[in-house]
This record gives sequence, structure tokens and C-alpha cells, in this order.
Amino acid sequence: MTQYNPLPLTFERLWQFSLQHYGVREIKEACLVLQNRHKGKVNLVLLLKWLDEHELSLSEQQWEQLDNAIERTETLLQQFRDYRRKAKPHLPDTLYRESLQFELQLERQQQSDLVHCINHLALSSRTSQPMTHLYCQKLGAPHLSAIFYKIEN
Repeated sequence: MTQYNPLPLTFERLWQFSLQHYGVREIKEACLVLQNRHKGKVNLVLLLKWLDEHELSLSEQQWEQLDNAIERTETLLQQFRDYRRKAKPHLPDTLYRESLQFELQLERQQQSDLVHCINHLALSSRTSQPMTHLYCQKLGAPHLSAIFYKIEN
């Protein structure tokens, strides 16, 4: 198995990649279904899509390292997201928009944590299923993986 890292991934590169792909309706919907019904992590699946496009893969140990790298921000994101949803009917629009901006800052921090972690890993060339497919399977949502392929190819 060949070990290599593509050019170091920068936060800005992953953020732009994520905005581009999350802006595609089918990808956004699949990400939200993974998040809301299967406890998936949107930023992780977007990073996995980036790996897929570069034909890279992670070992189980590396997958764990990524999970650990975002554990703190994931907990904060889940708690804040739950709070924001409950508070939405009681908040003025301006305050609700501010809460969305704060959530976006947490998302950016999580992507920064992912970039920092991935740049310290020796990535392998993909030899089997794409990472997004494996993640969807792991979450019990294999039907969603086709959405990531369709957009990818």
C-alpha cells in the first residue's frame, strides 16, 4: 500500500470544498439525514468526501484519531444545535440568525481540528470502497452513499 499525503490540506481548502459540496441540495439533504437520523458528523463526512476525491483512505486507527479530534466540538455542536432548535420559536429573527452564526463558528472550529489531525496522518491510496460509502454503512445508512457517488462522478 502506497503511503502519501496530498498537498497539506488547509482549513480554507476544506472549508471551500465543504461549502461547494454542501451547496448541492442532494448532498446537503444526505448530510442532514446522516446527522439527524443516524448521529453522523457532517464535517467528518465532508472530509471523507474530500479523501474520496483524492482517492485516499483511512485505517480504523486513523478513523478513531479523527473521531477523537472532534469529540469536544461535536458535543458542543450537538448541545448548541438542540438548544437552538428548542429556542427557535421564542427568539427574534436577529437573535436566531446570530445563533446560527455561532453554530457556524463551531463548525469551522471542528473543521480546523479535522485538518490539524489529518495533516499528521500517513494516508493510504484507496484500494476498496470510498470512505463516504464505508461511513454511511457504519451509520446504518448505506442507501445514502449513492448520493455521494452520484455527485462525485
